[in-house]
Amino acid sequence: MKVFIAVDNSERSEKTFDWYVANFHKPENDVHVCHEAEQPELPAMMFADAIAYPQVEMERIVTEHRKRCEHLKNKYVTKCKEAQLEHCKVHVDTTKSTASHAIVKMAEKLEADLIVMGSRGAGLLRRTVMGSVSDYVLHHTHIPVLIWHDPDHHHHHHHH
Repeated sequence: MKVFIAVDNSERSEKTFDWYVANFHKPENDVHVCHEAEQPELPAMMFADAIAYPQVEMERIVTEHRKRCEHLKNKYVTKCKEAQLEHCKVHVDTTKSTASHAIVKMAEKLEADLIVMGSRGAGLLRRTVMGSVSDYVLHHTHIPVLIWHDPDHHHHHHHH
């Protein structure tokens, strides 16, 4: 079985990965851990004249973004080894602008049999405007989706 695990930089993703390994993994499963890194936000681009925007600052943002992606990739390569997953690849894609759309495309390209992801405990506003990533994925793919909900999450839901 080919399993696609969508991850980001959050602790939620790590817990989702661990939950999959502990409860669903079979040694013969072919696991693809994928991070769709949304383009880094460039601050103040909208108001500033783009030309006046310091090149140094933009390069710094892009470099940090790349470092974070590299760090994330290494972290999951290590987690796969520690969990002794024999067939495991970690993919980091930094080219897409929206993660939800990219997750669906990549899972279909890999011909995954199952998508595993954490439910994003996004703030209310983000959820209404954007819709959550897991909702989008659920409604835009024919591949079965397994969603991990943080059992601790709803307790401190209202204290922002």
